[in-house]
Amino acid sequence: MITKFLIAVNISVSSLFQAVANVTLTEWICLAVGGAFGWFVGEFAPAFPLIIIATLFVLYDAWSAYELDKRVHIRYPDRVKREQAKFVSYKFRSVIPTLIERFIIIILAYCVQRWIFVDIYVPMSYIAAGVVCAEQLLSIAENKASCRLPSDKHGRLWNMLARVLIDKTERHFDIDLGPEAHKRHTHRQTYNDSDIVTECNDDVCER
Repeated sequence: MITKFLIAVNISVSSLFQAVANVTLTEWICLAVGGAFGWFVGEFAPAFPLIIIATLFVLYDAWSAYELDKRVHIRYPDRVKREQAKFVSYKFRSVIPTLIERFIIIILAYCVQRWIFVDIYVPMSYIAAGVVCAEQLLSIAENKASCRLPSDKHGRLWNMLARVLIDKTERHFDIDLGPEAHKRHTHRQTYNDSDIVTECNDDVCER
């Protein structure tokens, strides 16, 4: 019985070594990558919803920048250096590094939460995701509040926020607004049925 068991074990070990010897380098690499990916998914699965939410914020920030680009070309057609507003490839490529940086921040925060704060619960991943979303939300608000058109009857909130937020018009779209960019306006808008009346405290008034 023992002899038969040893023979069976010897055959199994020999078959195992023969099978391993037949595996190519490419197959070993695929096995290693698959194993690492499976471990990553299993370990960091709780952080994936946070990454998805942060991704949505980053993508909407890019879309709000595209809408701002269109408003700039409508309001300052003689000052823009590019011919038309479009979601050009170099702008989209700038979104990819932003996404990667945010992913790394959330993953590192989750690592601290899981392996550093072992005895106490500190939701570092949620805090990091909240900071990322708050940063993108501020950028979205700046895009929405920048370069509002006088005829925009639905931009009352953004016109109010424009008093305290940074105007991205000159910085992002290669235009020079001159002294107009540095004047602070105090607008009071009254919405009538037919038009918009805007009052300013300086020499620049738009109707």
